[in-house]
Amino acid sequence: MKVDLKKKPHCIVLVSLIILLLWILPGYSWSAGRGVVTAVLDGDTIELADGQRVRYLGIDCPEMGGGGRPAEFLAEEAYLYNRSLVLKREVGLEDGLESRDRYGRLLAYVFRSDGLFVNKELVKKGLAQVLYFGPWMKRFDELLKGQREAMQERRGIWARILEETSSHYRGQSGSRRFHRPDCAFGQKIAPKNLIAFSSKKEAYWQGFSPCRNCKP
Repeated sequence: MKVDLKKKPHCIVLVSLIILLLWILPGYSWSAGRGVVTAVLDGDTIELADGQRVRYLGIDCPEMGGGGRPAEFLAEEAYLYNRSLVLKREVGLEDGLESRDRYGRLLAYVFRSDGLFVNKELVKKGLAQVLYFGPWMKRFDELLKGQREAMQERRGIWARILEETSSHYRGQSGSRRFHRPDCAFGQKIAPKNLIAFSSKKEAYWQGFSPCRNCKP
């Protein structure tokens, strides 16, 4: 029997509720599964009950050093905040086309059962920056929006890392990395892929990350 939804508004409400429940039920769309977080290793890495380590996809938090000591500005704060968000909680994992990093860790977008997008939350707090992996990153624009919000408010890392280290910078459009003008890697950028930035803010605003070699 065909139901005329125009004549039965309560049917529209029922269908909407069913769709909403399917969306928020834990694990409904988790392409990489889900699990309970038993350990938080740093600002962007966790370990699940099954022993699997997960590296948050699309972001980069300040690095912790040896012995659990912070090696970079706000590394400990990022670790503690991440811990407060996910430790002993069940999380859903959504991966991309590239599911593992070179250390064998699963690359994933991480969501709590209440819907909180953990990767984005760290970015919005200014405790992580966006890290581009490739055009297949379907949530890159969403993360970049959170980063721009944090940049405008000078939250967390943005109170310091926007200090200029050069008069201009060289960006590579494919990798979305930017370099000091004298960086060997930056000098190899083909003219068609070269993007000139007059400031770090301009580069970060476009979703570019600093070269790990020259560290602009």
